[in-house]
Amino acid sequence: MARNRSIIDVGPSASGRWSVCTASPQFLVDNADKLPSDSSEYADEGSVAHNVAAKLLVGQDPGSVAPDMLAHVQKYVDYVLAQTDPYVIKSVLRVEQPVNLFYLPHRSGIVDAAVLLPGSIWVNDLKYGQGVSVEAEGNTQLAIYAESLIQSWEQVMEFPEDMKVFLSIVQPRDRNNPEPIRRWELTRKELAGFTAQLAAKAELALSGKGEFVPDDKACQFCPAKGICAAYATRGLAALPEPARVIELPHPGTLTREQRVQALKAKKVLAQWMEALEDQEIHDLSNGAEPVGLKLVEGKSNRKWANVDDALKLLSNHLSLDEMRPREEIISPAAAERLLKGIKLSTRFSNRMESLITRPEGKPTLVSADDPRPALSLKPTNGLKPLE
Repeated sequence: MARNRSIIDVGPSASGRWSVCTASPQFLVDNADKLPSDSSEYADEGSVAHNVAAKLLVGQDPGSVAPDMLAHVQKYVDYVLAQTDPYVIKSVLRVEQPVNLFYLPHRSGIVDAAVLLPGSIWVNDLKYGQGVSVEAEGNTQLAIYAESLIQSWEQVMEFPEDMKVFLSIVQPRDRNNPEPIRRWELTRKELAGFTAQLAAKAELALSGKGEFVPDDKACQFCPAKGICAAYATRGLAALPEPARVIELPHPGTLTREQRVQALKAKKVLAQWMEALEDQEIHDLSNGAEPVGLKLVEGKSNRKWANVDDALKLLSNHLSLDEMRPREEIISPAAAERLLKGIKLSTRFSNRMESLITRPEGKPTLVSADDPRPALSLKPTNGLKPLE
């Protein structure tokens, strides 16, 4: 769901950005009409996973859930339940616990799961994404939720400064880290000190007098990368002096030291170019006149319309290990490769074909002379190929 960008956002989910670049919240408000949408189907998928996890933690039936999602979520549920102790009278489990943010009392957040024991506090966050690894140590969002929750508890009980606090990220689908559970251990006093600094950063951001501080992690998900001068300056400044122009010099004209300097800037420049591309796609999608570039429908991979039905059908010819070698069902293309050489009935082939769908390809930016038809730039009707 897209956020309201008319309000300065210093919420927990954006804290990794505004705690570093304190000027970014005001900049986003000032340029709200120029920015790409931040809505995502992956965010919706994460919401479903959190709902399933919450029901399992309190012993409720989650209803119909895709087998792969259920398997991933169960890892998180098992980890949280292992923290509880049914034999300890004062053991408390809180699931999807609303809390007022300690630095913004008029705003609230949701703690995925927390466990209070006589000698420790555990705060857990389920991350269902798989493309970007999320670490626990130094995680500002998790720290804000933990501090907010603990301060609410401290209204009715006391915690010693040396009480252990365990902050955990559980990311069961992470493609980049084989260890799905990451934990940050600190004391109550250390957490209070860390979050006090965050409160000061939030206050600076809200004042509109923050500082632009481009940074790899802070800028990673910032929707304003494509129009931010500080981010662009950082990218170009990483290049050796002769290369800080659009018409780049031939590599052979650079010294070896300059080439090495340019190579070190590769990641920064790649991220900057991606931001420029996202911004141009946004502009074209909203009716901007094409200037040398246009939008076309990109490629998309076929997928199963119904995973459960696909598993039932494929089980007639494939084993469970073949169908789900990595917990998730294989793609239609992989299934076709495994079924090649097997004499299939017409009924089976027709049924399999009916279970395969091809989503619309994501709009892709290409040169204006690309032979593919441009997408119709009518946001109210969706993007459609031009005749």
